[in-house]
Amino acid sequence: MTLSVHSRSRLIKSAMLLFLCCLLLFPSTALSGAKSGLLLWFNQVLPSLLPFLILSALFLSTGLSDSIANRLSPVLSPIFRCSPSGCYAVIIGLVAGLPVGAKTVAALVSSGKITKKEGQYLLPLCNNPSPLFLLGFISVSILERPDLRYIVFLIVTVSSVLAAMLLSPRTGTSAAPKANFRKNAFLKQSGEASVSDSTLCASSKPQFTFSFLLLDAAIEQAFSVLTRVGGYIILFSVLASLLAGLPLPAPILSCAGSALEITSGSASLANLPLPSSVLLPLVTGFVTFGGLSAAAQTKSVLTGTKFPFAHYLLTKAVAGLLAGLLMTVYVRLLG
Repeated sequence: MTLSVHSRSRLIKSAMLLFLCCLLLFPSTALSGAKSGLLLWFNQVLPSLLPFLILSALFLSTGLSDSIANRLSPVLSPIFRCSPSGCYAVIIGLVAGLPVGAKTVAALVSSGKITKKEGQYLLPLCNNPSPLFLLGFISVSILERPDLRYIVFLIVTVSSVLAAMLLSPRTGTSAAPKANFRKNAFLKQSGEASVSDSTLCASSKPQFTFSFLLLDAAIEQAFSVLTRVGGYIILFSVLASLLAGLPLPAPILSCAGSALEITSGSASLANLPLPSSVLLPLVTGFVTFGGLSAAAQTKSVLTGTKFPFAHYLLTKAVAGLLAGLLMTVYVRLLG
């Protein structure tokens, strides 16, 4: 049942007032959570994401992204069922992780290089935790299973791709390239190929342009995104700290904490006396989902795209379930 606007407004106001009361009643817990969130942002998120955010924005503004997409699209387009420009978002998402993948998708949609439907399809596919986070922090520091680091990365990626394909919008994601193909065929049949083909070929060639103004804009944009990301990380770290103080069983608190913020939540799960057959699927599933903190970070970089965010959350939830299932099968058969 959908809440009315008035009911939703009252619910949000009540939640904000409750949060304020918790801050006033438990100041030391809130301060500890804020400090941990700030340190997480400054020590891990800022240095790991800043270069990728700057380069991604610079690639898009200079036209280098078009060159990369055109070269790799013959291989990647059939695999991921996306247009050549969409291949660039897939590449950046796999290399840099969230929210760089989401920011790249939003930029491609805003510039008209991919359709909104394709952006909706690509968003959960290429907006996952970064390889450094999965290979290092999760596999080595949390799970203490360096032998599984590539398995964890593969399961997270495959689950996200499968979920995006299963829940992709009904209309085709590569409608724009097909339309261009039909247009070229029509022009050739109508005898206009001599003039129009050359114009189309010239306009389709990526043109590289660089200036320090573009670099300055990319740096400014990157810090703007990271400032918002830092705010969400601190906010959800405070919520996770307050949640940990509730008089509930430890497994429930750890799972709820992982649903909020995967870094502290995964560490909490790892501290429980759980067998590997339970711990590995739980951590992998929650990491694939990303947590509500990552969802809020993603939402913050999607300004102007008007994506149905409920679809993104549903797709990430399905991806988390698939990842947990795949890890369970791996542990039972090969682990």
